Amino acid sequence: MRSSQVLLATTHHNLVKWQAGLDGSARVKGIVPAGFESYLRILHKAHGTSVPGPGTEPEPQVTWTEVASSRGLKLEPGTIWADLSGVYGEPSVVSGVGTVFPPEEGRLDSRGFSALADVLVASTAGGFLAAFWTGWEPLQEDRSSGQAIRKGQTVSIQGNQYLLYNFTSSDLAEAGFMARPQFGWTAGNGITPSYLWPRDETWFLATNLDLDSSILAGPSHLVAKVEALPVLESIPVHISTVLTSSFRQAD
Repeated sequence: MRSSQVLLATTHHNLVKWQAGLDGSARVKGIVPAGFESYLRILHKAHGTSVPGPGTEPEPQVTWTEVASSRGLKLEPGTIWADLSGVYGEPSVVSGVGTVFPPEEGRLDSRGFSALADVLVASTAGGFLAAFWTGWEPLQEDRSSGQAIRKGQTVSIQGNQYLLYNFTSSDLAEAGFMARPQFGWTAGNGITPSYLWPRDETWFLATNLDLDSSILAGPSHLVAKVEALPVLESIPVHISTVLTSSFRQAD
């Protein structure tokens, strides 16, 4: 498998252009560019284990629908986890489910991302660009990616620094990139792209560092295929959907 190479910011001229279209709000249009036919919010799974073992992920996975149903709540496009659990960033006890730990912020689970990546690869001819936040521990500790970070071979996206990789179809198909040590999956601390898009820019996937979900923007036929994936839990959203909680934190 060909090694992914870190790209400099100047190698992708549209990086600045699509960022300029983001309005900086807590709405979908503050996370992904406008102008696509459809938008889908992919909900990160909650789980019943606080810390995964080496090379694994937290199990069992718990869906948002399970928790919403248990508490007699309706899952809305803008619902965030705290609206369902009643607490921020802490485990909660859910009737019929047990203790549930909150979803991962900033990354998808490996099974969900792998299924998603296969659909995205099949829809696109050509290469892809994948941006990974430089604050992730696996990137900092790996020799090659750590050196790139220290040398400043990064790009700025909405005020944060990212390593920008050139991915081929084989890197994404079945999430092949996960076999590389800098992405952490071999050590049980895996990461997925913060931003991912094809060079033809027919779709765009964003996983905001501080949100418990990912946003896919693209043509309606592609979004429908992703929404139908049984391994993912998702809900259609609009470009103006607000992604902040209505739940009030205790003083």
